[in-house]
Amino acid sequence: MLAAALGALAISALSMAPASADTPGWQSVGNSEFYLDADGSGCHTKPLESGGGHIKVTHFRPGRPTDWASISVWEYDPDNPDDHIITLPDMQDGMHYEPWVGGWEDGDNGKAEIYFRGPCTGAPWVHMDD
Repeated sequence: MLAAALGALAISALSMAPASADTPGWQSVGNSEFYLDADGSGCHTKPLESGGGHIKVTHFRPGRPTDWASISVWEYDPDNPDDHIITLPDMQDGMHYEPWVGGWEDGDNGKAEIYFRGPCTGAPWVHMDD
């Protein structure tokens, strides 16, 4: 009986270990405002680099905090057309999603260059964690 209890305790302790001892949790990648596209068709952010896996995207729109807006996630590629990864459901100011961007890493740096397309009004910007 005591051996079974100690075995269960050891398994519990193993399952509580952090996934990565180097940098546990989210690491801030940066912020970017939305800029008007050159052709005036919409707005996009500057690319932010991700090592792949999940990213956390927080959308801020202080000029229209109660408006809902969809944000689409793209991977920038200077040599080919950009890749649409996913469109996030409607978000309000301060909301976040955690989409998967694994498999989009490329180029010399082995990173995914992620940018977002979304609304132009309400002073929008995003924060991305990796």
